[in-house]
Amino acid sequence: MVSDQEKKKVSTTEQSTSRRSYLGALTALGAGGGLVGSSTQKSKGTTQAASNQSPWEGISVSDSGTEVTDDISHLDFGSSLAATELENDNNVRIDLDTEGTNPHIVNVESDLGVEPNEDDLWEAVYDHYQSFSPSNRNHMYIVPPGTWLVETDNIHLDAHEFFGIRGNPSATLRINDQDIDRMMTVGTIDDSVPHAQRTVMQDFQIDIRGDFDTGIGRWYTYRFGLIERVNMRGSRNRLHPEYGGDRHTIMVDGVKSTSTNLIRACHLNNWDVQHDADQVGHAIAYSSEPNHSGLNVWEGCQVTGYTDNGFYMSTSNGRNLITGCTAVNCAGAGIRIGANDMVRNCKIIMTEEPAHPWSGLWIENGGGQVVEKLYVQNNIQKPTEIIRCTHDGHARFTDVHINDQGEGGRIIRVNDDDDSKTTFNSCTITDRSSPSTSDYGVYVQSSNVRFRDCDFDFESQSDNDRHGIYVNGRGDDVDNLVLDDCDINADGASLRFADGGEKHRVQHSTFEELVMSDANTSLRDVLWLGNHHEGRTVFHGERSDWKGDFNWGFEI
Repeated sequence: MVSDQEKKKVSTTEQSTSRRSYLGALTALGAGGGLVGSSTQKSKGTTQAASNQSPWEGISVSDSGTEVTDDISHLDFGSSLAATELENDNNVRIDLDTEGTNPHIVNVESDLGVEPNEDDLWEAVYDHYQSFSPSNRNHMYIVPPGTWLVETDNIHLDAHEFFGIRGNPSATLRINDQDIDRMMTVGTIDDSVPHAQRTVMQDFQIDIRGDFDTGIGRWYTYRFGLIERVNMRGSRNRLHPEYGGDRHTIMVDGVKSTSTNLIRACHLNNWDVQHDADQVGHAIAYSSEPNHSGLNVWEGCQVTGYTDNGFYMSTSNGRNLITGCTAVNCAGAGIRIGANDMVRNCKIIMTEEPAHPWSGLWIENGGGQVVEKLYVQNNIQKPTEIIRCTHDGHARFTDVHINDQGEGGRIIRVNDDDDSKTTFNSCTITDRSSPSTSDYGVYVQSSNVRFRDCDFDFESQSDNDRHGIYVNGRGDDVDNLVLDDCDINADGASLRFADGGEKHRVQHSTFEELVMSDANTSLRDVLWLGNHHEGRTVFHGERSDWKGDFNWGFEI
């Protein structure tokens, strides 16, 4: 995004455009409101010209005292607007002062001669881009309202100071060639210069309706990238044998640790057509790959019906912050994150079967993940689990609220690397599912899992029981389970230890139903303090060195 401060800077580069383009440029800069509307404007003292600026365009223009008429062809930007007559009265030259940070405005219709619904916009933009050296590529391409054709595959915007393309106020880019697999590639995988320094794409509908499919772009950014209000009309069809496009729809990698990207208010809600094939290979909606080293902020984005993950960031080496986003009916995982990633204020909703195995949230590959204020609503069969934890480091969940009215399967499964702590704080499960077999809602399969101030309410809507927490390391001991100030209400068993372990801390919790251990368990050095047992306690196997007091319904 170009800041207000940058917009007020100017560059020494001269660019000739038509008068019509110049007025369009003034409008784009927020300076046109005082000039458009009459062919002649006379000054009155130092009265400031009116401005029809959008909120983010902060340049203001004052009248310099010069009469602006049709024969004026040169305007200089400074603290005021100055007009200078030139011999050629058919052109206006815009001088942008000094630092080169303010992009040149290029209207694709009036400057490049592109006609909507006729010419290949993508080819025209790319030809103009290539006509400059990387250090002189500093342009914002303005696309007026209407439908504009894209007939060139994968333009490579490899190196520039600034490249921006924006619908003004919005425009449709219609894919019009079956050979287009990807609209663009930005930058390069390595961080050598010249590179794609700053890149912006805003306010477009990408139309792939009909027998077309494409990915929007793979971006490898150096300093900054912005994708904002870019939506897709029509379903992706990645596995179509004739015209299936790129696997990634929007993929963004920052190639340096200091790279920052913002992907905001993008909507990919029209599904990917499902094929009778393995899950891997369908389109991915939003992604960040191993080449990502910087920070990506995914804000207010939506995805619906993608078969191979909605938000897929788990393999990247940088950081991803997913905030205020929604994933609906996605297979693979609605949101899938890796080391040091964060999910905040997001929703995952499952209302229709995706025909492939799915998880709502999957965290994996390293530690440091943080999940805050996540809401999950499920109304369908669970082939795996709603929240899957297979990471290799510490992770924390806070204010995760799950409402399950589907069928069978697990709600949470924790199978991390044993040495790390996975903590759930102030989380709730309301399970009103209809299981086809009796099962547990929460599987603890590794050590150092902690539930604090959590409320789990399981109530089957079928003839099969819906149990609570199942501690089962599949033959390996599970140690250091913490249940602190939790309430677990279930049909048959609130808590079951199927494997041995030591140093559990179960305190200040309420168990509405059975608490038990299997015959082959050996539970050692356990703190069991201040708990309420409303149901039975049946501990088989061995118990040694237990400590505790003030338990209601159970004596140590």
